[in-house]
Amino acid sequence: MSPRSGAAVKIVEEPSATASGPLAAADALARTSAETCRQHERLARLNDLGVSNSELAAAHAMVDTIDLALAECVRDYEKCCAKLPVSDDADIKQRANALWLAAREYLKRHSIAEKASHQLVQHDAEKFGVIKFEYELEASAMLALRHAMSSYSKLRPEAK
Repeated sequence: MSPRSGAAVKIVEEPSATASGPLAAADALARTSAETCRQHERLARLNDLGVSNSELAAAHAMVDTIDLALAECVRDYEKCCAKLPVSDDADIKQRANALWLAAREYLKRHSIAEKASHQLVQHDAEKFGVIKFEYELEASAMLALRHAMSSYSKLRPEAK
C-alpha cells in the first residue's frame, strides 16, 4: 500500500466533528442527488448517441452505483433527523425535508419501473403500456428530485 492510499484510509477512519449531524446528512443528500441526476442525464445522452454496448453497460453500472449511494444517503438522513432537527432555520428544514421526500419518491419509482421491466415476459401492448407509465412516473420523480436538490443548493451553496 502506498503512503498516499494509507493517508486516504486514515481520513475515512477519522471523520471530523463537522462531518456528522443532520445538516451534514442533508448536504450529503444534496450532493448525491446532484450526482444521481447527472449520471442519469449522461446515460440518456449515451442512449441517444447509440454508443457501444460496453460503454452503455458501464454507464448503467454507474447509475446503479449512484442510486445505491442515494439510498444510503436517504437512510443516513433518516437516522440523523430522527434524533435532531436538520436546522433551526425553517427554510433549510423545509427544503431539506423536501429533498429527502423527493429522493425517497425517486428511489421508489425507480424500483417499481425496474421490477416492471424485469417481469416483462410476454410482449403485449398492455404490458408495454404499464412499463411506459412506470417509466414516466420515474422521470417525473427524477425531475422533482432535480428541483428539490436545486432549491436546497440555492439555500446552502457551501454544501457543494
